[in-house]
Amino acid sequence: MPWHAACPFPSMPSLMQDVRLSVRQLRKIPGFAVTTVLTLALGIGAATAIFSLVDAVMLRPLPYPEQDRLMWLAQVDTTISATAPEPLSYPDVEDWRAQSHSFTALASLHHNSLTLTGSGAPQQLNGETVSSNYFQVLGMHPMLGRDFVPQDDNRGVRTVMLSHEIWRNTFGSDPGIANRSITLDGASYRVAGVMPANFVSLEGRAPMLWVSMAEDTEGEEPPSKQRGFDFLRLVGRLKPGVTPEQAHAELNIIARHLAEQYPDSNKAYTSTLVNSVLEHLTGDVKRPLAVLFGAVALVLLIACANVAGLMLARSSRRRGEIAVRAALGAGRAGIIRQVLVEASLLSLAGGVLGVAFSTWILTALVALAPASLPRAADIAVNAPVLAFAIAVSLAAGLLFGVVPAWRMSKLDASLALRDSGRGMTAGKGQQRLQNWLVIAETSVGLVLLVGSGLLIRSFLQVLRVDPGFDPKHLLTAQINLPQAHYNREKKLAFYDRLTAEISALPNVSVASAAYPLPLSESNIGLSFHIEGRPTAPGDADSVGTNITAPKYFETMRIPLLAGRTFTERDDTRGAAVIIINQRFARRYLPGQDPLGKHIKVDLGDGVVKAPMREVVGIVGDVKRRELTDETEPQFYIPFAQAVITSPTVCIRTAGDPHQLVGPLRALLTRLDPEIPLYRVATMEESMTKAAAQPWFQTMLLSCFAAMALLLSAVGLYSVLSYMVAQRAREIGLRMALGAQRTGVLTWILRRGLALTAAGIVVGLAVSAVVTRSLAASGMLYHVEPFDLPTLAGVTIILAAVSAAASAFPAWRAARLDPMRILRDQ
Repeated sequence: MPWHAACPFPSMPSLMQDVRLSVRQLRKIPGFAVTTVLTLALGIGAATAIFSLVDAVMLRPLPYPEQDRLMWLAQVDTTISATAPEPLSYPDVEDWRAQSHSFTALASLHHNSLTLTGSGAPQQLNGETVSSNYFQVLGMHPMLGRDFVPQDDNRGVRTVMLSHEIWRNTFGSDPGIANRSITLDGASYRVAGVMPANFVSLEGRAPMLWVSMAEDTEGEEPPSKQRGFDFLRLVGRLKPGVTPEQAHAELNIIARHLAEQYPDSNKAYTSTLVNSVLEHLTGDVKRPLAVLFGAVALVLLIACANVAGLMLARSSRRRGEIAVRAALGAGRAGIIRQVLVEASLLSLAGGVLGVAFSTWILTALVALAPASLPRAADIAVNAPVLAFAIAVSLAAGLLFGVVPAWRMSKLDASLALRDSGRGMTAGKGQQRLQNWLVIAETSVGLVLLVGSGLLIRSFLQVLRVDPGFDPKHLLTAQINLPQAHYNREKKLAFYDRLTAEISALPNVSVASAAYPLPLSESNIGLSFHIEGRPTAPGDADSVGTNITAPKYFETMRIPLLAGRTFTERDDTRGAAVIIINQRFARRYLPGQDPLGKHIKVDLGDGVVKAPMREVVGIVGDVKRRELTDETEPQFYIPFAQAVITSPTVCIRTAGDPHQLVGPLRALLTRLDPEIPLYRVATMEESMTKAAAQPWFQTMLLSCFAAMALLLSAVGLYSVLSYMVAQRAREIGLRMALGAQRTGVLTWILRRGLALTAAGIVVGLAVSAVVTRSLAASGMLYHVEPFDLPTLAGVTIILAAVSAAASAFPAWRAARLDPMRILRDQ
């Protein structure tokens, strides 16, 4: 016997001979080859696309040297959550820097938005305010110009670092941009340099610019510098030899000391978080992506099971061929190798087509991905993704080829040669294996259907959430009044004139302004004290705060439950007033009439110095950040009594809100041509954005479930069709002996439905375990993991599709001509 016939690791000439033989064999059966390749392409393409997503978001290294030493730091409000990160104040950051010895350096940052003027049309640019050591801590340096230096943090110094994108698109890649001055928010900033194109923020986005911390020191006594004004985020680089656990323990000690030393502001912050920057970046999406990757792996398994069933069916027709090869001296290893080479060729062809298929899927994924998905712009088919596709293709070939290869290698050559001229049915063992493959496909398909059904039910629950206001016919737009040109009085006068002129536009019912609006990424939390309610040092609570102009509640249609709303008289000349929501009243003033009560709110001067504000109204609860969040205690302060920000304009229209965008831009240009209008959207679009991530997850898992259902139906159809073809002689004999066509039809249908029922039973048992992971990942909202309506619905769908897949083979069996079958056999 030749060596290569017995050895599973052949020489290259022998391997090429096997490849040529496999190609010739597959060319003889184009229908089988095309069906197999398309089935694999569907599974491999979906798996490759999702791996591209996982690779871009979770696996691909960030562009920072030694990123595993780079840690994201935060404090934790232990009265609310043990894991929710909270920002820090300037004094807290300085204390952490002074007392911590685990890091080479700590850098602070916060988001901002600045208006660029003097370089064409005004632009509103996303940016970050960072400490001067920010880029050094990250280990990144500008490609042009210089880095920030400690002097850039000094009061009155305004320095900016540009992104590669803004340098290219706005400044024409000017190599002399460094040390030039540009105008941001009406003030002159000196350009330090330009960051390289691959630099992204710690949250996976690409800010347009970075400005130094000096901007936070403007004013005589800036509130941002006070302890308790928490808005800074912190990143640090671990010293060599220090572990994240050691740094965490040290920061916990520092936090407890600060809580004892400053109970008014730090009592609740006795714990900290230390996460790697990549872990922080992927924290919210890690579990959902793992679920989606598991789902697409199941789809690939179903595809492999389908192909394995097809190859098992084909092996019965190759009994004569294999017997001849065995009689001529081919050993079991050679037969196994030949079948595995054939399977590998099919899987590689499916992989090539799958990669092409995945590029189309990725185009749709990037277009549909929510804005909250980090690093979405990096999703692409690159070298690691291609390597994954090749590895998956080869693994799939081995997976679906090994069982048919093993069974064919055990064939008795003499028996096969004797029977090769007769129509032989597959053995009972092979039939059982094919049946088990169908049961496995059905059960896996049911698991995916149950998961997608639960997510659909959950998404519908999200859409039914009452946000607390009426989002229809509501337009919102942001503007940013530069502090250099607008002091408190000018800002207040500008908004008064702006809302008045907007209200006079055609089809405008009412207009107002507020910060922050519901379901926005912005947030203000201020501490307060209720008159007559004893408060120990450090016990001052902090709740969501809204700064609103007159007619805000009427514009948003937030119901007034008691008292009144704000009016133009609620300014600095009038009494200090406040409006609370229903949840605030229930939590802090239970069993009392809140109207007329007095509350002190810390607007930056401390609770002790703050004026007493009379509660003049109670309004309904509004969803603050997410539709799925529980409503929180909130209060509202008149904008005229707290001009601490540039609020967002909100407009109630009588018709389509989009028709107002043009007139609104023209109006703003007339009032001040240096102020751009940005983030213009209807409130319904904002609500859609708020539900974008659950919708994205639901859409993807539903697509995988649909693919699984299709593949399961094809698998069942293939097995029954093959059974009819193999048992045609038996069926013809039964019909010749008097069996009715309806009986034959019922027999095949019953066989198919029996396999489906077995798969459903197994799938329901597995679903009881798997769906709990959906609940644990936070992907379900007000839906139980074992939801009976969902289980009943998907079971009916699967049974109906399986019945349809069984109907055609059964109909074909019932129409067989018994006399012709018996004559041909």
